[in-house]
Amino acid sequence: PAAAAAPAAAPAVSGAGKPASAVAVMMPALSSTMKEGRITQWAKSIGDKVEVGETLLVVESDKADMDVESFEDGYLAVIFTPEGESALVGAAVAVLAASAADIPRVQAALKNGNSASAAAAPAAAAAPAAAPAVSGAGKPASAVAVMMPALSSTMKEGRITQWAKSIGDKVEVGETLLVVESDKADMDVESFEDGYLAVIFTPEGESALVGAAVAVLAASAADIPRVQAALKNGNSASAAAAPAAAAAP
Repeated sequence: PAAAAAPAAAPAVSGAGKPASAVAVMMPALSSTMKEGRITQWAKSIGDKVEVGETLLVVESDKADMDVESFEDGYLAVIFTPEGESALVGAAVAVLAASAADIPRVQAALKNGNSASAAAAPAAAAAPAAAPAVSGAGKPASAVAVMMPALSSTMKEGRITQWAKSIGDKVEVGETLLVVESDKADMDVESFEDGYLAVIFTPEGESALVGAAVAVLAASAADIPRVQAALKNGNSASAAAAPAAAAAP
């Protein structure tokens, strides 16, 4: 949608008026095609303690409803996007304070005119590393990229510590596909697409920028050789552009 290129302004969580202890919770990209997500549930209420790995919200994307875990410790201070409303990928949907005592200060700072576009995606997302393309004339229509997700608002790249699937394995929505070490924690990354693992660009122990393609799924086991051949035969370029919304907040 055209609106994806121009997300609505939201109270800023950076700038002179922001307590240093505040951190934005961003709408994640739950699939390579997702431009916005609808929040169906907040698992925490204002004032609640939030720990890394706990489910913070449930998001309905263009593919599935998924639990979104917190990648920061803190206390839920502000919710910008209530249940039933949508936000663009990369937009701030909430703010965590470092302590319960910080909540009033965070709320006051946001209330007192400290407003602007709140949630630029990590800079790395706007310039992903070049990788074999999964789009273009040579690509079987059944191929879809697996992207390196932003596991925190400060993450620029992630190191893959484990692939939970091997080439040829069937992958279902909600299954753990890989484990990523970010600047905050090691997290299981679930698949947001059904398919068969056809190509791995980033092997265990190596890193990729947020928004870069780390693998490709084929729609069926029979498609795997075609996907591999298309990528091998010079169909290379920047594979994993971040969602348009992330590049133009």
